[in-house]
Amino acid sequence: MADLESSQVSDFYRGKNLFLTGGTGFLGKSFIEKILRSCPDVGNIYMLCRGKKGKSPEERMSALFSEQLFDQVRTENPKSLSKVIPLIGDVLDTNLGLSEDDEQTIINNVNIMIHSAATIRFDDHIKVSLQLNVGGTVKMVELARKVKNLISFVHVSTAYANCNLSDIEEVFYEMGKEYDPLKLLELCEWMDEDVMDSMTATLLRDRPNTYCLTKAISEAYLFQYAQDLPLGIFRPSIIGASWQEPAPGWIDNYNGPSGLFIAVGKGVLRILEGDVHKVADIIPIDYCVNMLICITWYTSIITKQVQQPLIYHCTSGSKKPYTWFQLGTLLLEFFQSKEPYNEVFRRPNVNFATNQVELNIWKFLSHWVPAYLADGISMFTPSQPGKKKYSMIRAYDKVHKASLTFTFFTKREWTWTAGNCDMLLTKLSDADKRTYNFNVNDICWEEYYPNYFRGTKKYILKEDMSESKLEAARSYQIKWRKLYSYC
Repeated sequence: MADLESSQVSDFYRGKNLFLTGGTGFLGKSFIEKILRSCPDVGNIYMLCRGKKGKSPEERMSALFSEQLFDQVRTENPKSLSKVIPLIGDVLDTNLGLSEDDEQTIINNVNIMIHSAATIRFDDHIKVSLQLNVGGTVKMVELARKVKNLISFVHVSTAYANCNLSDIEEVFYEMGKEYDPLKLLELCEWMDEDVMDSMTATLLRDRPNTYCLTKAISEAYLFQYAQDLPLGIFRPSIIGASWQEPAPGWIDNYNGPSGLFIAVGKGVLRILEGDVHKVADIIPIDYCVNMLICITWYTSIITKQVQQPLIYHCTSGSKKPYTWFQLGTLLLEFFQSKEPYNEVFRRPNVNFATNQVELNIWKFLSHWVPAYLADGISMFTPSQPGKKKYSMIRAYDKVHKASLTFTFFTKREWTWTAGNCDMLLTKLSDADKRTYNFNVNDICWEEYYPNYFRGTKKYILKEDMSESKLEAARSYQIKWRKLYSYC
């Protein structure tokens, strides 16, 4: 439970009602869990929830709250879960798809709005990204203007919105007339997808994907049309597993580096394009949540004292850098000998290629040759009862596609200023610094990453974590090591 003595943050949330988009996403549901656990007197949390055939909103909430993330809340304060109220809607629909009654509920009761919903797929079509990321932001702002007692509106952006720059400050960067948010959304209404597709490269310029681009355009909309709102903008970098809460290494998705860690640990991914000397800017989910909670509180205080909305970076590389080489060394040590996965394709190993020629040679020798051999052998091997044969060729198609979306970030590094982040820390009471810690200097990467790797085994793959299984996995790795020593 939170340290409620002299907690300004907990006091702020007492009796306040929230409206949240993206509540079933990694950041959104982690935010809900921490609020319920640390602010027991919070009012209702209204959550935009897409309708799903065959499942009522109540059934979807029940499924959400049955996840391991909510174990502590279910044990200590199960009644608080009833404060989370799903409202059927969709950021793609007019007025967020809300019914008239639900819209009135928000207008009359909500005090805090947090916009976290977004498509995080890097390869989404430009039209989809614009409609979800920019269009959703526009609709949230339109709704916010109707809310009678709004005291804080926080928009979740990304530290990579301006990744076309190498040194990024906590400021808004102008984008030019061709990036007018409303005109681009208007194009989505009538322009053919193929025509829009042909425009993508021109719009992207030196940004790597439509996600980063549309996050930047969303910020442009907010600074053009929403500065009169009590607005704060949150820019996290690559969000990874938890450092401490709800448990060290908690993670429940393959997004970001998690999928890459699993692919390397399974012995599937052997080569990545990147620079081992560049910094891996990964930030734990619990630090993101803590900072988001505090930004929401402080935005209600500072809004009338500043000329422009404050932007907050939540990054690690500028303060406590850790390179891909250091990370890779820990990764191989962990999965080769300490706590290997129960089932692997080969002995884990990974290298970074600095150019396309080197990358393609390694892919051919270390990916495609073993994949075709494995599938060829599989053709003449009887299937095990109840198990489908798995094509390694198809697996590598997926792995290569996933790793390609990450290449831009493994080849480069950025410097982010953190003046607003540091300032926010100084505004917290000692109790709040303990409950809502987001001081990157307190992280020990040599503890964090092994917990992260372990979390992929426990929470994503749901492996048997017993000592007997672990010993069997270690023995299997020893056999692989002996095989390699003979070859």
